[in-house]
Amino acid sequence: MNTNKMNSCNIRKINDGISQRFVQTAEELRLTGAQLFRDGVVANEQVLSKIKHGWQKPSEKSINLFCKKYDVSLGWMYSGEGKPYPNKNDQSEKCKNVGDVMLLYNTGFDSCLDNKGQLVATGNEVSILFPKAGDTDFWCINYDNSLMPVIMPGDTIALKKLDAWQEYIPGDYICVFVTDSYKILRKVSARQDDEQNISIIQMEDGEAVESKIPKNIIVEVYKVVGYYRKL
Repeated sequence: MNTNKMNSCNIRKINDGISQRFVQTAEELRLTGAQLFRDGVVANEQVLSKIKHGWQKPSEKSINLFCKKYDVSLGWMYSGEGKPYPNKNDQSEKCKNVGDVMLLYNTGFDSCLDNKGQLVATGNEVSILFPKAGDTDFWCINYDNSLMPVIMPGDTIALKKLDAWQEYIPGDYICVFVTDSYKILRKVSARQDDEQNISIIQMEDGEAVESKIPKNIIVEVYKVVGYYRKL
C-alpha cells in the first residue's frame, strides 16, 4: 500500500473514531438531535442521525461547541485518550457533605426524567450549592414554549414531585406532567370539574387555551417551585 493510501486510511479511522465518540457521548447524555439543534450545536435536527449512520462527520465547530456546552473533554473527543467527563467526579467531591446541595441537569426535563417519571443519570448533571433552594428535588432547563412569556425556553426551573396529585392539584400550579409517552409543561386550570381528567392551560398566540389530560395516563407530576432567567 502506498503512502497516500495509508494516510487516507489513517484519516478515515481518526474521523470514524471521533464520530463514534460524538454519538456515544450524545447517547450517554440522553441528547437528541432536536436538543443539539436547539442548543446551537448542529445545523439541523437530522445531523446526529446522519453521523450515527456514517453519512456525515461532525464539524470542528460542532465538536468544540458540544464539548464546551456539555462539559466533555475535547482531547478525549479527538483522541479517545483520558476521561470523557473529567470534571464530573471533581464536582461531586467538592459538594459532598455540604448543606442544600441540589442537582442541576443541563438538559430538559424530557431527558432527565424517564417515562415512569423517575430521575435518570444523564452524565450531564452537576451538584450545585443553593443555600435558599427550599423544598426542591432538582433543577433542569426548560425547552417547552407552551407557557411563554411566564416561563420561557432556556429558563432554569426547579421541580418538586407532587405525591398527592391524584386527589387534588391547586389551580394555577405550573407543573410538568409525565406520561409513558410524553412530558409537557402546563398550568393547572382553576376550574376542575371532571374527576377523570385534569384541566390544563397553555398559551397559543398570546391566548390561554384550555384542554384536558386523562388522569389514567399520568405517571408523575412535578410542580415548578421556582425558576430563573439568564439576562
